[in-house]
Amino acid sequence: MSDYRTPRIVGKVIKTSLALFVLFINAIVIWRVFFSASIPKTIRTLEVNQALAEAYAAHGDALILQNQDQLSLTYAEDNAGYFGIPEYVIIPQANQVQIVFRYNNSTLRHLAEDYGLSEIPEKSLEWFDVTLVKTTDLTPDNREDDLTPETLSRERIQPSSRTRKETSLYTYYRFVFDGVTLEPDTRGILVDVYYLGDLDYDKEAYGTLCLYDDQSVWFDYELTSADKKALRATVGK
Repeated sequence: MSDYRTPRIVGKVIKTSLALFVLFINAIVIWRVFFSASIPKTIRTLEVNQALAEAYAAHGDALILQNQDQLSLTYAEDNAGYFGIPEYVIIPQANQVQIVFRYNNSTLRHLAEDYGLSEIPEKSLEWFDVTLVKTTDLTPDNREDDLTPETLSRERIQPSSRTRKETSLYTYYRFVFDGVTLEPDTRGILVDVYYLGDLDYDKEAYGTLCLYDDQSVWFDYELTSADKKALRATVGK
């Protein structure tokens, strides 16, 4: 009898171990999807500076906040998944753009590989330059012309403020860009990311993400309760 029961016991142990292993893997996946990738509260809420406060004071809840359905991750072969913008908003009445920018720990490993660094960069330090680039069509009457420096101008805009927060897997920033105007001949708004150790705006960016192009559809940006609270507190409403 003992010879018969032993294989059954071993089989049950193996099945139980496999089931527990599957549950463990699923738990890790769920944690990554729903918790580790969750934007921290200090980053998720709009930053209300003077420009935004004045716009909200003038327009109240009629303030226009918009975005588009653009790719949220870099996708080129040499930087796929390096950088992401999970949330952003364009606020024309405040001439302002706010973005939530992030990269994960593996991006720093790729940075070391791409630039031949002797070690993986320290997560707590600053490694990237993030700027906004507004492109303007210099020949708006001819939509078929080639996009060259003679037909398309580029204006680089530095952030007016930034807020940083680290999680176990990600480094997050909220960047605020002021003085961003949208005119009929504005073709696009891009975000360029450069490695600080190779910062040369004449070179191609380490990563680029599109926020706006004049052929894409606008969507209303839904304010969170925290966004509304921050806006109303600033203007005393």
